[in-house]
Amino acid sequence: MPRQRQSKVKDTADVFRTLAQTLRESVTNPDINKYTPHSKQEIFHQSDAKGKLFLGGNRSGKTVGGGTECVMRLRKKHPYRPELNNIIEPIRGRIVTVDLVQGLDKIVLPEIARWMPKSDLKNGSWEDSYDKATRTLTIENGSWVEFMTYEQDIEKFAGTSRHWTWFDEEPPKYIWDECRARLIDTNGDWWITMTPVEGLTWTFEDVYNRALELGYLVVEIEMDENPYLGHDEIETYFAGMSEDDKKARRKGQYIPVGGFIYANFISDANWLDPIVPPADWLHFAGMDHGFTNPTAWLWAAVNREGFMVVYHEHYESDRLVSYHAAKVLEANRQLKRQPQYYVGDPSIRSIDPITGTSVHLEYAEHGVPIVLGNNDQKAGLMRTSRLFKGIEIVGEDGTTLVHRPKLYITRDCPNLIHEIKTLRWAVWRDKKSQYEKNKKEEQQKKDDHAADALRYMVSSRPELDTGVVKPTLPVFDDASNAVSSLGPARDRELVKVFSNSHDDHLGSDW
Repeated sequence: MPRQRQSKVKDTADVFRTLAQTLRESVTNPDINKYTPHSKQEIFHQSDAKGKLFLGGNRSGKTVGGGTECVMRLRKKHPYRPELNNIIEPIRGRIVTVDLVQGLDKIVLPEIARWMPKSDLKNGSWEDSYDKATRTLTIENGSWVEFMTYEQDIEKFAGTSRHWTWFDEEPPKYIWDECRARLIDTNGDWWITMTPVEGLTWTFEDVYNRALELGYLVVEIEMDENPYLGHDEIETYFAGMSEDDKKARRKGQYIPVGGFIYANFISDANWLDPIVPPADWLHFAGMDHGFTNPTAWLWAAVNREGFMVVYHEHYESDRLVSYHAAKVLEANRQLKRQPQYYVGDPSIRSIDPITGTSVHLEYAEHGVPIVLGNNDQKAGLMRTSRLFKGIEIVGEDGTTLVHRPKLYITRDCPNLIHEIKTLRWAVWRDKKSQYEKNKKEEQQKKDDHAADALRYMVSSRPELDTGVVKPTLPVFDDASNAVSSLGPARDRELVKVFSNSHDDHLGSDW
Protein backbone atom coordinates (compact mmCIF):
# COMPACT_ATOMS: atom_id res chain seq x y z
CA MET A 1 0.00 0.00 0.00
CA PRO A 2 2.69 2.58 0.85
CA ARG A 3 4.34 1.89 -2.48
CA GLN A 4 1.02 2.49 -4.23
CA ARG A 5 0.59 5.82 -2.38
CA GLN A 6 4.12 6.87 -3.42
CA SER A 7 3.31 5.96 -7.01
CA LYS A 8 0.12 8.00 -6.97
CA VAL A 9 1.92 10.95 -5.40
CA LYS A 10 4.64 10.67 -8.03
CA ASP A 11 2.08 10.45 -10.82
CA THR A 12 0.27 13.53 -9.49
CA ALA A 13 3.55 15.47 -9.32
CA ASP A 14 4.34 14.51 -12.91
CA VAL A 15 0.94 15.73 -14.01
CA PHE A 16 1.48 19.10 -12.37
CA ARG A 17 4.99 19.38 -13.80
CA THR A 18 3.66 18.59 -17.27
CA LEU A 19 0.84 21.10 -16.83
CA ALA A 20 3.29 23.78 -15.70
CA GLN A 21 5.55 23.07 -18.67
CA THR A 22 2.58 23.28 -21.03
CA LEU A 23 1.55 26.61 -19.52
CA ARG A 24 5.09 27.95 -19.85
CA GLU A 25 5.23 26.88 -23.50
CA SER A 26 1.82 28.46 -24.08
CA VAL A 27 3.14 31.78 -22.80
CA THR A 28 6.58 31.72 -24.43
CA ASN A 29 5.49 29.92 -27.61
CA PRO A 30 1.89 30.94 -28.16
CA ASP A 31 1.77 29.72 -31.83
CA ILE A 32 -0.23 31.38 -34.56
CA ASN A 33 -3.61 30.34 -33.17
CA LYS A 34 -3.13 32.68 -30.20
CA TYR A 35 -1.70 35.58 -32.22
CA THR A 36 -3.40 38.92 -31.60
CA PRO A 37 -1.89 41.59 -33.86
CA HIS A 38 -1.82 45.23 -32.84
CA SER A 39 -3.39 47.77 -35.19
CA LYS A 40 -0.35 48.38 -37.44
CA GLN A 41 0.33 44.65 -37.79
CA GLU A 42 -3.31 44.14 -38.76
CA ILE A 43 -3.01 46.78 -41.51
CA PHE A 44 0.09 44.97 -42.75
CA HIS A 45 -1.65 41.56 -42.82
CA GLN A 46 -4.83 42.85 -44.48
CA SER A 47 -3.15 44.61 -47.42
CA ASP A 48 -3.08 42.89 -50.81
CA ALA A 49 -0.23 45.11 -52.09
CA LYS A 50 2.41 43.16 -54.00
CA GLY A 51 5.16 44.98 -52.11
CA LYS A 52 5.10 46.08 -48.48
CA LEU A 53 7.53 48.14 -46.41
CA PHE A 54 7.02 47.77 -42.65
CA LEU A 55 9.10 50.52 -41.02
CA GLY A 56 9.37 50.41 -37.28
CA GLY A 57 11.47 51.35 -34.31
CA ASN A 58 13.25 48.66 -32.36
CA ARG A 59 10.81 46.19 -30.74
CA SER A 60 7.83 47.81 -32.40
CA GLY A 61 6.47 44.48 -33.61
CA LYS A 62 7.61 44.62 -37.23
CA THR A 63 9.54 41.32 -37.12
CA VAL A 64 6.59 39.61 -35.43
CA GLY A 65 4.39 40.92 -38.23
CA GLY A 66 6.77 39.62 -40.89
CA GLY A 67 7.18 36.21 -39.26
CA THR A 68 3.49 35.58 -38.61
CA GLU A 69 2.71 36.54 -42.22
CA CYS A 70 5.09 33.77 -43.34
CA VAL A 71 3.46 31.20 -41.05
CA MET A 72 -0.07 32.12 -42.18
CA ARG A 73 0.90 31.71 -45.82
CA LEU A 74 2.82 28.45 -45.35
CA ARG A 75 -0.14 26.87 -43.51
CA LYS A 76 -2.61 28.20 -46.13
CA LYS A 77 -4.67 29.48 -43.25
CA HIS A 78 -4.47 33.24 -43.65
CA PRO A 79 -7.32 34.80 -41.64
CA TYR A 80 -7.06 38.22 -43.30
CA ARG A 81 -6.65 37.17 -46.94
CA PRO A 82 -8.58 33.97 -47.59
CA GLU A 83 -7.76 34.06 -51.32
CA LEU A 84 -4.21 33.02 -50.41
CA ASN A 85 -5.54 29.78 -48.91
CA ASN A 86 -6.80 28.56 -52.29
CA ILE A 87 -3.38 28.00 -53.88
CA ILE A 88 -3.37 24.33 -54.87
CA GLU A 89 0.36 23.67 -55.08
CA PRO A 90 2.65 23.68 -52.03
CA ILE A 91 3.79 27.17 -51.07
CA ARG A 92 7.40 28.04 -51.89
CA GLY A 93 8.70 30.85 -49.70
CA ARG A 94 12.00 32.59 -49.08
CA ILE A 95 13.21 34.48 -46.02
CA VAL A 96 16.37 36.58 -46.24
CA THR A 97 18.06 38.26 -43.31
CA VAL A 98 21.26 40.08 -42.41
CA ASP A 99 23.61 37.27 -41.44
CA LEU A 100 23.74 33.68 -40.27
CA VAL A 101 24.39 34.12 -36.56
CA GLN A 102 22.63 37.34 -35.49
CA GLY A 103 19.92 37.52 -38.13
CA LEU A 104 18.99 33.92 -38.86
CA ASP A 105 19.87 31.80 -35.84
CA LYS A 106 18.99 34.36 -33.16
CA ILE A 107 16.02 36.19 -34.68
CA VAL A 108 14.27 34.73 -37.72
CA LEU A 109 14.40 30.98 -37.01
CA PRO A 110 13.16 31.39 -33.40
CA GLU A 111 10.41 33.72 -34.68
CA ILE A 112 9.12 31.16 -37.18
CA ALA A 113 9.43 28.33 -34.63
CA ARG A 114 7.57 30.42 -32.09
CA TRP A 115 4.48 30.85 -34.25
CA MET A 116 4.39 27.53 -36.16
CA PRO A 117 2.00 25.07 -34.41
CA LYS A 118 3.50 21.65 -33.74
CA SER A 119 0.51 20.08 -35.48
CA ASP A 120 1.73 21.62 -38.76
CA LEU A 121 5.24 20.20 -38.45
CA LYS A 122 6.27 16.79 -39.76
CA ASN A 123 5.68 14.30 -36.95
CA GLY A 124 5.00 17.32 -34.75
CA SER A 125 8.75 17.89 -34.63
CA TRP A 126 10.89 20.86 -35.66
CA GLU A 127 13.89 18.54 -36.03
CA ASP A 128 12.01 16.42 -38.58
CA SER A 129 10.82 19.48 -40.47
CA TYR A 130 13.94 21.67 -40.63
CA ASP A 131 16.88 20.60 -42.80
CA LYS A 132 19.98 22.28 -41.38
CA ALA A 133 22.08 21.48 -44.44
CA THR A 134 19.83 23.32 -46.87
CA ARG A 135 18.30 25.64 -44.26
CA THR A 136 14.83 24.72 -45.44
CA LEU A 137 11.69 24.21 -43.36
CA THR A 138 9.08 21.84 -44.86
CA ILE A 139 5.77 21.46 -43.04
CA GLU A 140 3.13 18.72 -43.09
CA ASN A 141 1.11 20.10 -46.02
CA GLY A 142 4.19 20.10 -48.28
CA SER A 143 4.80 23.86 -48.23
CA TRP A 144 8.36 24.97 -47.59
CA VAL A 145 10.48 28.03 -46.98
CA GLU A 146 14.22 28.51 -47.47
CA PHE A 147 16.32 30.72 -45.20
CA MET A 148 19.08 32.87 -46.73
CA THR A 149 21.31 35.78 -45.69
CA TYR A 150 22.70 38.95 -47.26
CA GLU A 151 26.18 37.47 -46.81
CA GLN A 152 25.62 34.96 -49.62
CA ASP A 153 26.80 35.47 -53.19
CA ILE A 154 24.25 36.82 -55.64
CA GLU A 155 24.28 33.55 -57.62
CA LYS A 156 22.69 31.76 -54.67
CA PHE A 157 19.52 33.86 -55.06
CA ALA A 158 18.72 32.54 -58.52
CA GLY A 159 16.70 29.36 -59.09
CA THR A 160 13.05 28.50 -59.51
CA SER A 161 10.08 30.68 -58.69
CA ARG A 162 8.81 31.55 -55.22
CA HIS A 163 5.38 32.63 -54.02
CA TRP A 164 6.77 35.27 -51.64
CA THR A 165 9.93 36.65 -50.06
CA TRP A 166 10.37 38.26 -46.66
CA PHE A 167 13.41 40.52 -46.11
CA ASP A 168 14.07 41.03 -42.42
CA GLU A 169 16.00 44.32 -42.24
CA GLU A 170 17.03 46.20 -45.35
CA PRO A 171 18.56 44.07 -48.12
CA PRO A 172 21.21 45.16 -50.61
CA LYS A 173 19.37 46.36 -53.72
CA TYR A 174 20.93 43.71 -55.99
CA ILE A 175 19.57 40.96 -53.72
CA TRP A 176 16.14 42.60 -53.63
CA ASP A 177 16.14 42.78 -57.44
CA GLU A 178 17.22 39.14 -57.83
CA CYS A 179 14.62 37.86 -55.35
CA ARG A 180 11.85 39.85 -57.04
CA ALA A 181 12.77 38.14 -60.31
CA ARG A 182 11.86 34.83 -58.65
CA LEU A 183 8.32 36.15 -58.03
CA ILE A 184 7.42 36.92 -61.64
CA ASP A 185 6.05 33.46 -62.54
CA THR A 186 3.73 33.33 -59.53
CA ASN A 187 2.85 37.04 -59.44
CA GLY A 188 4.22 36.74 -55.94
CA ASP A 189 4.62 39.19 -53.06
CA TRP A 190 7.52 40.61 -51.08
CA TRP A 191 7.76 42.52 -47.83
CA ILE A 192 10.56 44.24 -45.96
CA THR A 193 10.52 44.73 -42.19
CA MET A 194 13.22 47.13 -41.08
CA THR A 195 14.46 49.84 -38.78
CA PRO A 196 16.09 52.49 -41.04
CA VAL A 197 19.31 52.94 -39.07
CA GLU A 198 21.48 53.28 -42.19
CA GLY A 199 19.85 56.55 -43.26
CA LEU A 200 18.48 57.56 -46.65
CA THR A 201 19.40 54.40 -48.50
CA TRP A 202 17.98 52.96 -51.72
CA THR A 203 14.76 51.84 -50.00
CA PHE A 204 14.02 55.48 -49.22
CA GLU A 205 14.35 56.43 -52.88
CA ASP A 206 12.96 53.34 -54.63
CA VAL A 207 10.33 52.08 -52.20
CA TYR A 208 9.33 54.68 -49.61
CA ASN A 209 9.25 57.71 -51.92
CA ARG A 210 7.64 55.79 -54.80
CA ALA A 211 5.13 53.76 -52.80
CA LEU A 212 2.07 55.62 -54.04
CA GLU A 213 3.29 55.55 -57.64
CA LEU A 214 4.09 51.81 -57.60
CA GLY A 215 1.22 50.62 -55.41
CA TYR A 216 3.38 49.57 -52.45
CA LEU A 217 2.12 49.60 -48.87
CA VAL A 218 4.15 51.53 -46.31
CA VAL A 219 3.36 50.91 -42.65
CA GLU A 220 5.19 53.08 -40.11
CA ILE A 221 5.17 52.30 -36.42
CA GLU A 222 6.95 53.76 -33.41
CA MET A 223 8.22 51.69 -30.52
CA ASP A 224 5.76 53.53 -28.25
CA GLU A 225 2.86 52.12 -30.28
CA ASN A 226 3.69 48.56 -29.21
CA PRO A 227 1.08 47.91 -26.48
CA TYR A 228 3.26 45.22 -24.92
CA LEU A 229 6.13 47.56 -23.97
CA GLY A 230 6.27 49.73 -20.88
CA HIS A 231 7.01 53.46 -20.96
CA ASP A 232 9.79 53.23 -18.35
CA GLU A 233 11.49 50.45 -20.29
CA ILE A 234 11.46 52.56 -23.45
CA GLU A 235 12.80 55.70 -21.74
CA THR A 236 15.63 53.74 -20.13
CA TYR A 237 16.68 52.30 -23.48
CA PHE A 238 16.87 55.70 -25.19
CA ALA A 239 18.54 57.62 -22.37
CA GLY A 240 21.65 59.35 -23.75
CA MET A 241 21.02 58.34 -27.36
CA SER A 242 21.46 60.94 -30.11
CA GLU A 243 18.39 62.57 -31.65
CA ASP A 244 19.04 60.94 -35.02
CA ASP A 245 19.30 57.50 -33.42
CA LYS A 246 16.08 58.14 -31.53
CA LYS A 247 14.29 59.02 -34.76
CA ALA A 248 15.45 55.81 -36.42
CA ARG A 249 15.29 53.38 -33.52
CA ARG A 250 12.28 54.76 -31.65
CA LYS A 251 10.15 56.22 -34.41
CA GLY A 252 11.30 54.10 -37.36
CA GLN A 253 12.04 57.23 -39.40
CA TYR A 254 14.60 57.59 -42.18
CA ILE A 255 17.38 59.93 -41.15
CA PRO A 256 20.18 61.52 -43.19
CA VAL A 257 23.21 59.76 -41.71
CA GLY A 258 25.87 62.45 -41.61
CA GLY A 259 23.21 65.14 -42.02
CA PHE A 260 21.81 67.11 -44.95
CA ILE A 261 24.26 69.71 -46.19
CA TYR A 262 21.74 72.43 -47.00
CA ALA A 263 18.99 71.53 -44.49
CA ASN A 264 19.50 74.58 -42.29
CA PHE A 265 19.75 77.02 -45.20
CA ILE A 266 16.89 76.23 -47.57
CA SER A 267 13.17 76.84 -47.24
CA ASP A 268 10.11 77.05 -49.47
CA ALA A 269 11.17 80.62 -50.28
CA ASN A 270 14.07 79.26 -52.35
CA TRP A 271 11.79 77.60 -54.93
CA LEU A 272 10.06 79.64 -57.64
CA ASP A 273 7.47 78.98 -60.28
CA PRO A 274 9.03 78.78 -63.78
CA ILE A 275 10.38 82.12 -65.01
CA VAL A 276 13.15 83.38 -67.27
CA PRO A 277 14.91 86.37 -65.66
CA PRO A 278 15.16 89.66 -67.61
CA ALA A 279 17.62 89.91 -70.49
CA ASP A 280 19.56 92.72 -68.78
CA TRP A 281 20.64 90.38 -65.98
CA LEU A 282 23.95 88.55 -66.40
CA HIS A 283 23.15 85.07 -67.75
CA PHE A 284 25.58 82.16 -67.50
CA ALA A 285 25.50 78.34 -67.50
CA GLY A 286 27.35 75.61 -65.62
CA MET A 287 27.90 71.91 -66.01
CA ASP A 288 29.04 68.69 -64.34
CA HIS A 289 30.15 65.98 -66.75
CA GLY A 290 29.13 62.33 -66.71
CA PHE A 291 28.46 59.46 -69.06
CA THR A 292 27.00 56.48 -67.20
CA ASN A 293 26.17 59.09 -64.54
CA PRO A 294 24.14 62.06 -65.75
CA THR A 295 25.66 65.13 -67.33
CA ALA A 296 24.02 68.13 -65.69
CA TRP A 297 23.72 71.59 -67.24
CA LEU A 298 22.14 74.57 -65.45
CA TRP A 299 21.18 78.05 -66.66
CA ALA A 300 21.25 80.94 -64.19
CA ALA A 301 21.18 84.73 -64.05
CA VAL A 302 22.27 87.32 -61.50
CA ASN A 303 21.35 90.96 -61.17
CA ARG A 304 23.55 93.82 -60.06
CA GLU A 305 22.63 93.22 -56.42
CA GLY A 306 23.88 89.64 -56.55
CA PHE A 307 20.52 87.87 -56.46
CA MET A 308 20.80 84.65 -58.44
CA VAL A 309 18.09 82.57 -60.13
CA VAL A 310 18.68 79.10 -61.60
CA TYR A 311 15.92 78.75 -64.17
CA HIS A 312 16.60 75.80 -66.50
CA GLU A 313 18.35 72.42 -66.48
CA HIS A 314 19.46 69.68 -68.85
CA TYR A 315 20.07 66.34 -67.09
CA GLU A 316 20.78 63.17 -69.05
CA SER A 317 23.12 60.16 -69.04
CA ASP A 318 24.59 57.82 -71.67
CA ARG A 319 25.07 60.62 -74.23
CA LEU A 320 28.09 61.94 -76.09
CA VAL A 321 29.50 65.46 -75.77
CA SER A 322 28.18 66.38 -79.22
CA TYR A 323 24.65 65.59 -78.06
CA HIS A 324 24.93 67.67 -74.87
CA ALA A 325 26.50 70.60 -76.72
CA ALA A 326 23.61 70.60 -79.20
CA LYS A 327 21.16 70.58 -76.28
CA VAL A 328 22.91 73.57 -74.71
CA LEU A 329 22.75 75.63 -77.90
CA GLU A 330 19.11 74.66 -78.50
CA ALA A 331 18.19 75.65 -74.92
CA ASN A 332 19.82 79.06 -75.49
CA ARG A 333 17.62 79.57 -78.52
CA GLN A 334 14.43 78.48 -76.81
CA LEU A 335 15.11 80.54 -73.69
CA LYS A 336 16.11 83.53 -75.84
CA ARG A 337 19.07 84.07 -73.55
CA GLN A 338 22.74 83.79 -74.52
CA PRO A 339 24.98 82.89 -71.57
CA GLN A 340 27.90 85.29 -71.27
CA TYR A 341 30.07 82.41 -70.14
CA TYR A 342 30.00 78.68 -69.35
CA VAL A 343 31.71 77.21 -66.29
CA GLY A 344 32.21 73.54 -65.57
CA ASP A 345 33.78 70.55 -63.93
CA PRO A 346 37.57 71.02 -64.01
CA SER A 347 38.09 67.29 -64.58
CA ILE A 348 36.90 67.71 -68.19
CA ARG A 349 40.35 68.97 -69.18
CA SER A 350 41.85 65.46 -68.76
CA ILE A 351 43.25 64.19 -72.05
CA ASP A 352 42.11 60.76 -73.25
CA PRO A 353 45.34 58.88 -74.12
CA ILE A 354 43.59 57.00 -76.95
CA THR A 355 41.73 59.85 -78.68
CA GLY A 356 44.24 62.56 -77.74
CA THR A 357 41.42 64.95 -76.90
CA SER A 358 39.33 65.92 -73.87
CA VAL A 359 35.72 66.67 -73.01
CA HIS A 360 36.81 70.30 -72.60
CA LEU A 361 38.11 70.45 -76.19
CA GLU A 362 35.13 68.57 -77.59
CA TYR A 363 32.68 71.10 -76.14
CA ALA A 364 34.75 73.96 -77.59
CA GLU A 365 34.73 72.30 -81.00
CA HIS A 366 30.93 72.14 -80.82
CA GLY A 367 30.54 75.82 -79.97
CA VAL A 368 30.40 75.64 -76.16
CA PRO A 369 33.67 76.98 -74.67
CA ILE A 370 33.84 76.23 -70.93
CA VAL A 371 35.77 78.01 -68.19
CA LEU A 372 37.15 75.47 -65.72
CA GLY A 373 35.45 75.83 -62.35
CA ASN A 374 36.85 76.12 -58.85
CA ASN A 375 36.79 72.64 -57.31
CA ASP A 376 37.35 73.69 -53.69
CA GLN A 377 34.38 71.66 -52.50
CA LYS A 378 34.19 72.87 -48.91
CA ALA A 379 34.42 76.54 -49.90
CA GLY A 380 31.84 76.06 -52.65
CA LEU A 381 29.38 74.36 -50.30
CA MET A 382 29.71 77.14 -47.75
CA ARG A 383 29.23 79.88 -50.33
CA THR A 384 26.18 78.14 -51.77
CA SER A 385 24.74 77.73 -48.26
CA ARG A 386 25.16 81.43 -47.56
CA LEU A 387 23.35 82.34 -50.77
CA PHE A 388 20.48 79.99 -49.96
CA LYS A 389 20.17 81.59 -46.52
CA GLY A 390 20.46 85.09 -47.97
CA ILE A 391 20.30 88.37 -46.12
CA GLU A 392 18.35 89.60 -43.15
CA ILE A 393 17.70 93.32 -42.82
CA VAL A 394 17.31 94.47 -39.23
CA GLY A 395 16.09 97.76 -37.89
CA GLU A 396 17.80 100.01 -35.34
CA ASP A 397 15.99 98.13 -32.57
CA GLY A 398 17.33 94.80 -33.79
CA THR A 399 14.03 93.51 -35.17
CA THR A 400 14.01 91.85 -38.57
CA LEU A 401 12.54 94.03 -41.28
CA VAL A 402 12.96 91.67 -44.23
CA HIS A 403 14.61 88.31 -44.83
CA ARG A 404 15.39 87.39 -48.40
CA PRO A 405 17.33 84.46 -49.91
CA LYS A 406 19.92 85.36 -52.53
CA LEU A 407 19.69 82.07 -54.42
CA TYR A 408 16.50 80.82 -56.05
CA ILE A 409 15.74 77.74 -58.15
CA THR A 410 12.70 77.44 -60.38
CA ARG A 411 10.60 74.33 -60.52
CA ASP A 412 11.82 73.84 -64.09
CA CYS A 413 14.87 72.25 -62.39
CA PRO A 414 13.43 69.18 -60.60
CA ASN A 415 16.67 67.20 -60.55
CA LEU A 416 18.59 70.08 -59.01
CA ILE A 417 15.90 70.65 -56.38
CA HIS A 418 15.90 66.94 -55.52
CA GLU A 419 19.67 66.85 -55.12
CA ILE A 420 19.77 70.03 -53.06
CA LYS A 421 17.18 68.61 -50.66
CA THR A 422 18.95 65.25 -50.28
CA LEU A 423 22.67 66.11 -50.56
CA ARG A 424 24.40 64.69 -47.48
CA TRP A 425 27.73 64.85 -45.72
CA ALA A 426 29.89 61.77 -46.24
CA VAL A 427 30.27 59.40 -43.30
CA TRP A 428 32.91 56.90 -42.24
CA ARG A 429 32.16 53.45 -43.62
CA ASP A 430 32.17 51.55 -40.33
CA LYS A 431 30.18 52.31 -37.20
CA LYS A 432 33.28 52.31 -34.99
CA SER A 433 34.89 55.13 -36.97
CA GLN A 434 31.63 57.09 -36.97
CA TYR A 435 31.67 57.12 -33.18
CA GLU A 436 35.41 57.64 -32.68
CA LYS A 437 36.34 60.15 -35.41
CA ASN A 438 35.29 63.69 -36.24
CA LYS A 439 32.56 64.05 -38.82
CA LYS A 440 33.70 64.32 -42.42
CA GLU A 441 33.50 67.74 -44.05
CA GLU A 442 32.94 66.55 -47.59
CA GLN A 443 29.79 65.66 -49.46
CA GLN A 444 28.67 62.14 -50.21
CA LYS A 445 29.47 61.30 -53.81
CA LYS A 446 26.01 60.17 -54.84
CA ASP A 447 23.23 62.00 -56.68
CA ASP A 448 25.27 65.22 -56.72
CA HIS A 449 25.63 66.02 -60.43
CA ALA A 450 23.38 69.07 -60.68
CA ALA A 451 24.45 70.14 -57.18
CA ASP A 452 28.09 70.12 -58.30
CA ALA A 453 27.21 72.19 -61.39
CA LEU A 454 25.54 74.73 -59.09
CA ARG A 455 28.62 74.81 -56.88
CA TYR A 456 30.88 75.62 -59.85
CA MET A 457 28.49 78.39 -60.88
CA VAL A 458 28.31 79.96 -57.43
CA SER A 459 32.08 79.83 -57.08
CA SER A 460 32.45 81.65 -60.40
CA ARG A 461 30.70 84.76 -59.06
CA PRO A 462 32.12 87.46 -56.75
CA GLU A 463 30.94 86.94 -53.19
CA LEU A 464 28.98 89.99 -52.10
CA ASP A 465 28.03 90.69 -48.50
CA THR A 466 25.53 88.34 -46.92
CA GLY A 467 24.25 87.92 -43.42
CA VAL A 468 22.59 90.38 -41.05
CA VAL A 469 22.97 94.05 -41.90
CA LYS A 470 21.45 97.36 -40.89
CA PRO A 471 19.65 99.44 -43.53
CA THR A 472 21.59 102.35 -45.00
CA LEU A 473 21.24 102.71 -48.77
CA PRO A 474 18.53 101.30 -51.01
CA VAL A 475 19.80 98.80 -53.57
CA PHE A 476 16.53 98.27 -55.41
CA ASP A 477 15.04 101.02 -57.48
CA ASP A 478 12.38 101.18 -60.12
CA ALA A 479 14.92 100.83 -62.92
CA SER A 480 16.68 97.82 -61.46
CA ASN A 481 14.44 95.93 -59.10
CA ALA A 482 16.39 92.83 -58.19
CA VAL A 483 13.32 90.73 -57.66
CA SER A 484 10.85 92.43 -59.96
CA SER A 485 9.84 89.01 -61.24
CA LEU A 486 10.55 87.07 -58.06
CA GLY A 487 8.29 88.20 -55.29
CA PRO A 488 5.93 90.69 -53.67
CA ALA A 489 6.23 94.46 -53.74
CA ARG A 490 7.63 94.53 -50.24
CA ASP A 491 10.96 93.38 -51.67
CA ARG A 492 11.44 96.99 -52.74
CA GLU A 493 12.07 97.71 -49.07
CA LEU A 494 15.21 95.58 -49.08
CA VAL A 495 18.26 97.64 -48.38
CA LYS A 496 21.92 96.79 -48.37
CA VAL A 497 25.37 98.25 -48.81
CA PHE A 498 27.57 96.05 -50.95
CA SER A 499 31.32 96.11 -50.68
CA ASN A 500 33.09 97.10 -53.89
CA SER A 501 34.01 94.04 -55.93
CA HIS A 502 35.41 93.64 -59.39
CA ASP A 503 33.67 91.37 -61.87
CA ASP A 504 35.01 90.67 -65.34
CA HIS A 505 31.51 90.81 -66.79
CA LEU A 506 29.87 93.62 -64.86
CA GLY A 507 32.84 95.85 -64.18
CA SER A 508 33.98 97.31 -60.89
CA ASP A 509 30.95 99.34 -59.78
CA TRP A 510 29.10 96.58 -57.89
